[in-house]
Amino acid sequence: MSDSKLFPINLNNLSSKERHNYILNHYVLNSPAEAQSRRHKRDIDVIRENHRFLWEEDEEDTDTLSWEQRLALKYYKKLFKEYCIADLSRYKENKIALRWRTEQEVVTGIGQFQCGSRHCGERSGLRSWEVNFKYIEKGAPLNALVKVRLCPTHTIQLNYRTKKREYKKQRRREKAERRAERKRKRRKLNTEDESSSSTEGEEEDTAEQTVLEGEAESEQKQVEQEEPTADEKIWLKQPDLTQEQPSREQEFERYLEDLLL
Repeated sequence: MSDSKLFPINLNNLSSKERHNYILNHYVLNSPAEAQSRRHKRDIDVIRENHRFLWEEDEEDTDTLSWEQRLALKYYKKLFKEYCIADLSRYKENKIALRWRTEQEVVTGIGQFQCGSRHCGERSGLRSWEVNFKYIEKGAPLNALVKVRLCPTHTIQLNYRTKKREYKKQRRREKAERRAERKRKRRKLNTEDESSSSTEGEEEDTAEQTVLEGEAESEQKQVEQEEPTADEKIWLKQPDLTQEQPSREQEFERYLEDLLL
């Protein structure tokens, strides 16, 4: 049986690719709906369908989620949510796209030490901005306050329609450090003043004690000088002339009595 009897057209007039597509579309895939149903989904397709910019803590209960949602949540937990990557290609329409950074981007410094705009490798003059990101997710309008670091060129694009608030965390940190340094210096000065005053008080007390000890020693010396010794008292003692002086015989008898005793 020839090909002209099997197919309504002569396939010999078609190239190999055209012949393949014709048979596939007319005999294998009967309709576009069936073709879409036959298409196998990859993991990235499932993640794109169930992805969320922010997951709430009460929504992270894996028991109530489908396997597609659990896969999207697992991918979400691997993202780093300090700074965002921005797509500013439609900045004139006041439309920007933001996403979180992957591990490889964090390791290479993209979005923090390198401009956070897509396909921009600028590393100097970066500034941090707080962006009130408004987006629509599953038909519901949502918003999130995120941070993005951009070079001067993409900073102008970010603020093309509305002026964003610059994130001054570094300046606030430096101001807090200066304030803490001033407090430490003030505390150190107060401590030094207290130690110097205590040292002066101790010196004054020591000086007063030394003066008192010197005065006590001088008074003691003066008293010692004023008080005569026992030998001096004998010679200083005046004889009592009113008493009768013993005779020589009486003194001799007293001397003999002392010997006999």
